[in-house]
Amino acid sequence: MVEEHFGIGIVEFMGAGLIPVVHASGGPVMDIVVPFEGEPTGFHAVTVDEFATQLHKALTLPPEEALAMRERARRSSERFSTTAFEHGFGALWEDVRELL
Repeated sequence: MVEEHFGIGIVEFMGAGLIPVVHASGGPVMDIVVPFEGEPTGFHAVTVDEFATQLHKALTLPPEEALAMRERARRSSERFSTTAFEHGFGALWEDVRELL
């Protein structure tokens, strides 16, 4: 989806340990399918030809590289988990309480 605001479906995809190939716009390229531990978590594309190329790359990765990318994608998706949200919200709430 072009200019997807966020992309919870992509986060779920990564959380399932799959390698995403996403449109290079909006949340997917800015916030979700971004490097984790300095390494890629998926692929980006815009045109039909780019999608074909990136899908081919994803499907032909050597098994060790594919597994490493899947594991990075899964760990990266944890940034959007309920636990991460609760921790962040709790920390923010403590900052607000200090102002009151």
